[in-house]
Amino acid sequence: MHTPATTGLNSAPHLPPVVASEPNSTIAVLEDEIDQLASALAARFEELTLIHDLSQSLTLGEESSSIVETLLDELRPCTSASSLAILLEPDDTSNGEASMHVVGETVEMDWLNELAIRAEEISEEVSGGSRSISIVNRLAIDYDKFVRIVVVPIDRRNQLLGRMIAIRTADQPEFGTTEGDLMRSTSMMLGVHLINQRQFLELQQMFEGTIQSLVSALDAKDAYTCGHSTRVSELTVELAKRLDYGDEGISRVRMGGILHDIGKIGVDDAVLCKPGKLTEEEFDQIKQHPVLGYEILKGIRQFSHILPAVRHHHESWDGTGYPDGLAGDDIPRDAQIMAVADAFDAMTSDRPYRSGMCLEKVISIFQSGRGSQWAADVVDTLLGMPEVMERYAHKESDK
Repeated sequence: MHTPATTGLNSAPHLPPVVASEPNSTIAVLEDEIDQLASALAARFEELTLIHDLSQSLTLGEESSSIVETLLDELRPCTSASSLAILLEPDDTSNGEASMHVVGETVEMDWLNELAIRAEEISEEVSGGSRSISIVNRLAIDYDKFVRIVVVPIDRRNQLLGRMIAIRTADQPEFGTTEGDLMRSTSMMLGVHLINQRQFLELQQMFEGTIQSLVSALDAKDAYTCGHSTRVSELTVELAKRLDYGDEGISRVRMGGILHDIGKIGVDDAVLCKPGKLTEEEFDQIKQHPVLGYEILKGIRQFSHILPAVRHHHESWDGTGYPDGLAGDDIPRDAQIMAVADAFDAMTSDRPYRSGMCLEKVISIFQSGRGSQWAADVVDTLLGMPEVMERYAHKESDK
């Protein structure tokens, strides 16, 4: 009997069973990738937050040491370093000496500098060239001891300003790129700031030198008032402190006092140095010096904040002063204070035509002029510090 051939489904070849992928395995891989991404984002967020906070705290004119210490305090928790240090190369403001600032465990500067150089050399050998970040997680410091170290140069425009160095002991985890990148970001910001800071200090020194040159020119012109500007500046500061001026105001009146009489450079020598009593015309020339000073300084932006005191320090509370006849609170506050300091030094100083007045007479004149020639509260402040008056009456300034 003929047996028919098998066809259709009955003839299909044998196939291996299909094995479905395990859901839990895929989820574990995704969770691991998400964790890695979250860690990376957290590190970047921490880096950006730190840089933002530090940038807000950086102020031109502040001491470099304060800036560096602030940076180290903020950065160390982010690096978990046993010691975190910044070594600064010598510059014009450091008397030619390197400096070290460190948080955490104390280390010797020479020892730390030697380790940093060795770490950089090892990193260069491994990479075949210099690197912006040197990470060495097994740097020998003795036969059986080693440390983990990260070294980042602080530089700007190919000028090495210093190094930032983080150290961990051998029993701590290894350093990685997270710590290195964070240190590099902050070191770049610090490098820019240090260069700006040094340029700011250079400009400030030049500016102060210009001011001193102007004062020296005035002192040379009138030997009898030599030192007057400095004393007025100092006494104005003494008064301003007791009248609740802040740091900015103190700085302003200090400079204003130094330059308050600069307009006398434009007064005829024969009038300025005349030994006898001035004629009405000659006194009119003298009365022009506040305006001349204003005109000399007004074109220099850095002097704009002292112009009111320079122009108005001879105004009188009752409106009889010069050059603009201002009265009462229309007189700028700096000028009110400076007027008292200026009058005190003028009365207690020797002149070609008279000797300096005794302190008792000066006090009597201020008491009678209180609220008419000078602001009452400023006079009260002066009379309330007898030890300062005694010192300045004898020309014993702080300089």
